[in-house]
Amino acid sequence: MGFYSKMVPDGTYCINGYKGSEKHVVFPKNIVITILHDDLFKGHAEIESVELPDTVTEIGGFIFDGCTGLKSIKLPQNLRSMWQYEFTRTSIEEIEIPGSVESIIPFTFFQSNKLRKVFLNEGTTKISAWAFKECTALTDVYLPSSLSDISDKAFEDCGEINFHKA
Repeated sequence: MGFYSKMVPDGTYCINGYKGSEKHVVFPKNIVITILHDDLFKGHAEIESVELPDTVTEIGGFIFDGCTGLKSIKLPQNLRSMWQYEFTRTSIEEIEIPGSVESIIPFTFFQSNKLRKVFLNEGTTKISAWAFKECTALTDVYLPSSLSDISDKAFEDCGEINFHKA
């Protein structure tokens, strides 16, 4: 397994490339990683789980697009930004989004057809249009009291969803 990285102005690192075929991905612990670049694992269907460093604050777009084997991921508690198509076409069944992520932007979980449960934590304020578009297995979404804006198209083309309010 190999990662490519570059130092960013604050002295931390952005992981901007991956070469490997592991089922379980673990990041190097000898550097402080804050950014995972766009397309990092795109199309790596063999990946089943990813252990993200707690230091990650930004995850790029399309990062897990097409990772059809990806079933499990724990998002870092200090994560601030999740970009479009981040979990498109994965096999994640359940996800907890930390409250440090204020907004779920369009197409973040597009066509995540195995996703059944979503837990949003206190601090998240907005779910944009098409954030969960075509998540056909989605049945339960746990909403924090801080949520003040949900687009009427946020869950477009999903089945029947039970919303659980804090």
